[in-house]
Order: sequence, then structure tokens, then C-alpha cells
Amino acid sequence: MAKLAFDTGGTFTDFALLDDKGDLHLHKVLSTPKNPAEAVVQGVSELLEKFAGTIAIEKLQVLGATTVVTNAVLERKGVETGFVTTDGFQDMLRIRNEGRYDLYDLNIKYPDPLVTRANSFGAKERIAADGSVMTELEEETVREIAGRLKEKGIRSVAVCLLHAYKYPQHEQRVAALLREEDPDIFVSLSSEVCPEMREFDRASTTVVNAYTRPQMAGHVAHLQREFAAKGIDRQVLWMTSSGGLVPSRRAAELPVRLIESGPAAGAVAAAEFGRTAGEASVLSFDMGGTTAKLCLIPDGEPNVGTDLEVAHYQRFRKGSGFPLKIQSIQMIEIGAGGGSIAAKNSLGLLDVGPHSAGAMPGPAAYQRGGTQPTVTDADILLGYMGTESFVGGSFKVSKEAAHEAMAKLAASLEVSVERCAWGIHDLVNESMSKAAAMHATDLGVDPRSLPMVAFGGAGPVHAYGIARKLGISRIICPTGAGVSSAIGLLIAPVAVDLSASHPMALDAWNMDVMNCLLDELSAQGAEVVSAAGVPKDTISNRYTVDMRHVGQGHEITVVLPDRSLRKEEFLSELRGNFFKLYHELFGRTVAAPLEVITWRLRAGGEKDQVTRPHETVVAEAKKGSRQVYFQEIGGFTETAVYDHYKLPVGEGVRGPAIVEQRESTAVVGPSGVFHVDAHGNLVINLH
Repeated sequence: MAKLAFDTGGTFTDFALLDDKGDLHLHKVLSTPKNPAEAVVQGVSELLEKFAGTIAIEKLQVLGATTVVTNAVLERKGVETGFVTTDGFQDMLRIRNEGRYDLYDLNIKYPDPLVTRANSFGAKERIAADGSVMTELEEETVREIAGRLKEKGIRSVAVCLLHAYKYPQHEQRVAALLREEDPDIFVSLSSEVCPEMREFDRASTTVVNAYTRPQMAGHVAHLQREFAAKGIDRQVLWMTSSGGLVPSRRAAELPVRLIESGPAAGAVAAAEFGRTAGEASVLSFDMGGTTAKLCLIPDGEPNVGTDLEVAHYQRFRKGSGFPLKIQSIQMIEIGAGGGSIAAKNSLGLLDVGPHSAGAMPGPAAYQRGGTQPTVTDADILLGYMGTESFVGGSFKVSKEAAHEAMAKLAASLEVSVERCAWGIHDLVNESMSKAAAMHATDLGVDPRSLPMVAFGGAGPVHAYGIARKLGISRIICPTGAGVSSAIGLLIAPVAVDLSASHPMALDAWNMDVMNCLLDELSAQGAEVVSAAGVPKDTISNRYTVDMRHVGQGHEITVVLPDRSLRKEEFLSELRGNFFKLYHELFGRTVAAPLEVITWRLRAGGEKDQVTRPHETVVAEAKKGSRQVYFQEIGGFTETAVYDHYKLPVGEGVRGPAIVEQRESTAVVGPSGVFHVDAHGNLVINLH
């Protein structure tokens, strides 16, 4: 069955088409930030027109990753949203959880809530922590709230009542009343979006979902209509932040779970590229036009966490953003991409990012109105990226325009254009190497022990410099590096992550209650996954639980033993799993009672494999040469330029060299020796 994947990025929208013969075709178009669907439709139309003879349109499966949700939150371009909570808790979004990300900052600030105080309402009701109803829901107060929402023209509302994660009956009735009064309103319930403990985190997650839901629903519906007009009738499958694919209907209802969909697809692809290159554990480095993402992938699978934070008031400061209780691949992201703008800061020093030229106007070299120098402009001036071979030669860039923009910044810094361009390139490499070292150290791993999988439009350009700073000795640049996230979509399994908070102490364990909870999660998971076309008898379930010592404030995620074990064996194995992980994380164990707080399920189908055997063309791989800057040499030197697709398998070549693909370019410095393996990966060994 043919598959067509698209990944909407900040600068380019990438495509990967696997046709009915099993051949892989890659494509790339400029993104359209004002309406991301335009670029998607353009790219899909171009691919279908070109390869119509190798695809059965009626069976074509379309897969997507998008930045619609992320950009709506970061740029505050979501819809005006309402917030309904238990009366008396309307200030929850402002009080937060009373934590401080900087204990000594007397003027500490947080991002303004996505819902104004005027749009926060209290419903008269109260359910206690044990499920007893302290105050019955006064339905007239909800009808009044519905009327006020309608008067204000609010189209989307988040509902988060106390203890609704376990006792959702009042929330469900509130939703019914709101829809009675306004059938067109979007209602996001915390008991559906995030049925987990901790009121503020649950509310924050639900608000982000409500804030972005109308946009994502519109985006999904628009694309489904466009694809249907082309004869594609199947639901689009969308990548979630945890690396699984879900049907369009679920993506439209729970957009908060797609907030890291593009980076997650890249991590899935990196794991596969590492496997084909014979590496179980790798450091994934994905650098596109707007951001760079680093992800540690141990034993072939990215780490998946249960918490995420977005829209930080202070960059990289945990606790300064909006917490989201969703399953998400653990990675670190920095605002450094090809479109990142370089400028002189208030101290008279060079800064790069986090502001980006994006797709419009883009870097100065694109000649689309950009006048400020960017990382891409610097890379072009240093010779790392060719002006005639950019995006396979389909997109012309101007070295002169890049020079003109760079000259203004260089003059303000009182350095040469060459020195300014190298400063931008090296500063970006330094920022990313520090971020990678911090990420690896946090997870207890020495980055020097890992090979790096570099992809994204700019990843292979910067991988050599970053690897040298980190002490990494092996770089893997896959075929199609510039569209790897789209390839990751072709590989990823259909999968859904579900959770439910239901505290249970191990000293008072109830196997019947546990099985009832897990069976309910399993039924929900099977419904979602089978809706994407996966046969129910092939769905696999993976259960984990968030555990802690009784009285501790936070939990760790532990694999649940086989449910068929006898109670004594089950609890013994569960305790063992907890203490083993606890000791690995904290270096000690504690003699105190244990409890489970949240139950989790990942239900999914199988991964696909996209095999790409490297077929060497019998031709000269060397395309020519150009002047390229290398700090190790101390300036520009005439450097050979190779065609990645014509390199023979296994034949080592010593750097310096430039290796060009249609969608990306790899830089190999004087300390590197490179070859292409049997799967088409460009492997660079540093000495």
C-alpha cells in the first residue's frame, strides 16, 4: 500500500512518498505560515502528478506532522478561550502551583495565561477527593456561563473541575449544558484531555487543547476536503508527541497531544537510521529552518516522558512555561535553525536567534524580502551550501544577497565578512553542543560514547562542528536527511497513549480494581487504533504506572509486570522494578511504603520499515570543487564536492569535502573520513 507523508516545518514543508512498488520519492516546498495547508496541498499535488502511474490513489494513506498547534501557542494566535472550573478556583491559571523556577528572583514572571481572568468562570459544584458530592451541580450557573460565553463570541472552552480526573460526572454534565445552549461551541474536558492528578497541570493541558482546537479542527477538515477532491478517501493519520500515529478525528479533538509531532517523527526516523547503520544507541540531531532538536535514543527507542513544558518565559528554565501532562518523546529544543537571525546585542557582541526569518521573508539569500543575516546566509558564504545545488537546484539562492546582509552586521561588529560568517556558524554549534551535553548528562550518559544521527535541512551542515566540540567520533547522515521527519512518519506505528489517575497503595492492592482500570484503558486504546485501520487482533498493549513512596511529591514511571501473575509474584516484581529504577536515578533506595498514582497504556500496531538499499550509479561521484572555510586550516581552501547518490558503497574518502544530497548538504572537515554504507547512510568518522 502506498503512503504519502508530509511534515510542516517553520521554513520548508517536507514530503516522502512510498509508492506501490516500494520506491521512495522525496520532495520539499517552502512553507506557507499564514495557511500551512497551502504548502501541504501544493506538495501533495506535485507528487501525485509526477508519480500518478505508480500509485493507487483510492488506497493511498496520507500521514502528517504539523506545527499548527505549536505555533498557535508560541505566537499566541489561538482562539479566544473560556475556562470553567469549580467556583472559587477561577484564579487557578494565575496562581499556578506556587512553585518558583528562580527562588531568589523577587520580580519573577511567568507567561500570561492563555485565558483572561474575565473569561474564567466558576460553576457552583464540589466533589470531594473520595468521590462524595459536597455540592450538587447548580445547572443554572452553567447556563448563565454559557450565555456569557455566547455574548463574548467565545468558540472554545476548557472545563476543569476539582477531582474530575477520577469523578467526571459533573464535567460531563457541564459539557452537555454548554452544548445545549450553544451547539457549535468546542468543549474540552479535563477528564478526557488529561485524566490525571494535579489541578494546575491538568487545567493547563486542557486550556492549551481548547485554545488550539478550532484551528486544528479547521486545518484537519480543510486537508481532508482537499485530499477527497483528489480521490483520497482515507483518514489522514497524524503524528503525536509520543511518536505514534492517530486518526484525524482524534487529532482534531486532542490537538495538545500533537504539539511536538514534527520533532517526534524525526526521533522515530533517527532510531531507524541508527539501526540500519548498526548502532543501537544514538544521539539524534535534527536542525531545520527554525529550531534544532537533540534527542537521546538508548537501545533503539527514544525515551518517552509524561510531562512537557512549552512557551517558557525564561528559555530552558523548567517551571517558567505552561506544563502539559502528555506523553512526549524527551528531547531538548533550541531556537537555532537555518533561518535564525544574527544580530549585535546590547553588549556589542554577536547573538544568533531565537528570532527566525522563517519561510517568509526567509534568509537574505532567498531574495524574498529578508535583509538580516541568518545562519543559512553564513553557511552559504562559508561555502558549506552551494547556490546552484540548494534543494537539488530547484530553489535558487543568491550569495551576493547573503554577502550584502552579512556586510552590514560585520561592519557594526568591526570584523570581516568572513569572520562574521564563521562566528555565526561556530556560535550556533557551541550553543547546540552545550545543549546536547546538558541533555545527555541529565540522562546519565556520556555523549562521547554515542554516534550522532544528523538530519534536517541544516543538520548535516553543522554536525561535523558539533561532533568535534562534543568529542563524538562517528556521524551518520541518512539518505533524504533533509526530509527525515517525513520519512519517520512512514516508519512510525499507529499508536495511542492513554492514562488515568487512580491512587492505590501496594499495601492495599486490589487486583480486580487494577484489571478493571486496565481493561477500560485497553478498550479505549483498541477503539482509537482500530479506527486507523489496524486489525484488533494485532494491537499490542504496553502498561506502565507512575509510582512513588507514600508522601513523596512526584513519581517515576515503572513497567507493569505481567497481569496474569499471582498477586504475590506480581507485587514482588513491581517492587523490584521500582527499586531498580529508583536506585539508578537517585543512587539509593528508601524503606517506605509504595503507591501507584497513575496508570498508563500505549496501544499500537507494528512499525513499518522503509528499506532504501543504496544503488550506486556507475559515474564519477565528484561534481567539482569550490572554496570552503575550515577553521582547522585557518581559512578557505579548494574543496571537492561529491554527489551522495553516486558514491560507491564502502569506499573511504578523506576530508575536507562537501557531500550534497537533493535536500541537504553534509560538511566533512579535514579530520573526517567518510563512506556510504549499504543502506545509503553517509558515515563520517572523525580522527
